Amino acid sequence: MAKSKPQCIAAVILCVIAAILVITGTYGVSQRKGARQEAILSDMRMRALLLATGEGAVESFVKVAQQEAVAKVKAEGGSMADIRAASEKAAEEVRANTSATLIDFTTIDGQPLMASLTSLYAAMNNYNAEAESAKALYVEQNADKVVTEENIAPETAATLPAADDGGVTDDMSLLVDDAPKIDLSGFTDTPEMIRLMGLVDDAFVGVEVALSGIYPVMDNAAVTQLKPMILSLVNQPGDVYETEFDRYSQAGGFAALENNALLAQIIRYGDDLITMGIALALVALMVLFYTVIVSKMGLPLIIIGSFFLLLCVLAVALDLSITGLLSNSIVRMGMNSVMVLAMVPAIQCGIALNLGLPVGIIGGLIGGLLSIEYGFSGWWAFLFANIVGLVISAIFGYLYGLLLNRLKGSEMAVTTYVGFSVVSLMCIAWLALPFKSLALKWPLGDGLRVTVSLEGAFQYLLDRFLAFKVFGVTIPTGLLLFMALACFLMWMFTRSKTGIAMQAAGNNPRFAQATGINVDKMRIIGTTLSTMLGAVGILVYSQSFGFMQLYTAPRTLGLIAASAILIGGASTSRAKVSHVLIGTFLFHSVLTLGMPVANALMPGSTVAETIRILVSNGIILYALTKSGGGARA
Repeated sequence: MAKSKPQCIAAVILCVIAAILVITGTYGVSQRKGARQEAILSDMRMRALLLATGEGAVESFVKVAQQEAVAKVKAEGGSMADIRAASEKAAEEVRANTSATLIDFTTIDGQPLMASLTSLYAAMNNYNAEAESAKALYVEQNADKVVTEENIAPETAATLPAADDGGVTDDMSLLVDDAPKIDLSGFTDTPEMIRLMGLVDDAFVGVEVALSGIYPVMDNAAVTQLKPMILSLVNQPGDVYETEFDRYSQAGGFAALENNALLAQIIRYGDDLITMGIALALVALMVLFYTVIVSKMGLPLIIIGSFFLLLCVLAVALDLSITGLLSNSIVRMGMNSVMVLAMVPAIQCGIALNLGLPVGIIGGLIGGLLSIEYGFSGWWAFLFANIVGLVISAIFGYLYGLLLNRLKGSEMAVTTYVGFSVVSLMCIAWLALPFKSLALKWPLGDGLRVTVSLEGAFQYLLDRFLAFKVFGVTIPTGLLLFMALACFLMWMFTRSKTGIAMQAAGNNPRFAQATGINVDKMRIIGTTLSTMLGAVGILVYSQSFGFMQLYTAPRTLGLIAASAILIGGASTSRAKVSHVLIGTFLFHSVLTLGMPVANALMPGSTVAETIRILVSNGIILYALTKSGGGARA
């Protein structure tokens, strides 16, 4: 297909910019271990230390002067207004008299301080390395003291808030690669740590002498008082170039670079430049092959995919843990995929989007509750929950299919009403069902808890089965294998005799009827299969989330699953397994990255939650506007 001249020009310009960014970023990353970056960090470290200690000394003098002034006024019987005025006056006088601490950096001899700082940095680096090694050995030898989220008591877990905003409690914080919390209360410093800390103290004496020589108003007591701040500024465990650069910059050390400022930033943001260069190269390809991509993938998929790439670039630029976010995206894809897969047989059989998916979800929840009630754990609990859920959802699905056959032509509206009605009905049932397990019931009164912990049952069962890491990204092997198995079985079914007949009934009911296919039967099969997949899907979701949520929680899960498959390229008349995989990954990845990026862009505000709601519901709305499109190849 011919490319227009503007397309080619734009693609070339973007490629040139991308090449410049990648080359510059590669050079910057290559310099992170060289002598130049050491010199840059040394200059920044000294300037940051001088600024921090100078200001710290002033504030320490201010505090002492204020205490003395307040004590004097109190002794004279002054009022609160007199005390406040005396305190403010003392602070002003001290700051004016100690302005000499704000020195002219061009006039000082920084060599003694630089040498002592270098010694202190090396001593602290050795101490921190030994401390990390000793703590790791302690954890290995005391594995029973490792505390993770699995140790949360059921009573505590049950107090988690219920969902009432679109399906589930906010699980954006679900990061499978989060390091476990370690109980180090019994850890004591090793002899080697004590020896190395002695070297740190010796090196700090040199810093103390050098600072006293630069700041005449600062005595040894003032420097000693600032020792924790100085040590924290100079070196911290796990330091790399980026963390040191950022810490020194925040303390005012960047001003010391002068002619090396640009190089320092290139070294600091080298990986970000590479990421932006790769992103621009992808954009260039999209511009060059725009027409072909849109015709093959569809505009909705292109827009959401581009938004996902933009969020990835922003996450890297904002120094967010891109590996953690990608790990979370993969988990969310796996935990939601089976519920999205439930839309495939529903669309293929002709009932369009199964927004009544909560009918099947309820069956899965009942199966999960019964597995806890009867005390099953591990794989047996998960297997029992799935078997019971499949049986219950098969019955519900058959009745649901009969209803839809009686109301042909209004399936979208009917499925929505059925789903909402079943959830509302079960809100009453959860209060009346005769469960006895204390892990399910409220401590006082009757009824089931809103949030039921799966600890001891099948919590994180699939996620942690054969899990491993690749370049810092956690791969939940068991979860992905289960997703692959479900997708493969669905793909095989669509190619079976029954599956082909079901698709024929959905695509052209009159023609299918004329060829001897029982259209109503095929619709019931598709509806039942969709409902059964919903039961399995909620159990897969719950084991990844760690809890099962009752009452109003399943209300809009059908809407979310429908939106994901539409984003993947499906329509209300045609759906494939590939649409499930693409749509689930993009939909949930955008949600996973959107909230942390919003938090980083606007720290300290509550707008991130608003943005999450807008993004999630905006994607749903956009997907539904595309639901009336024709079939795609």
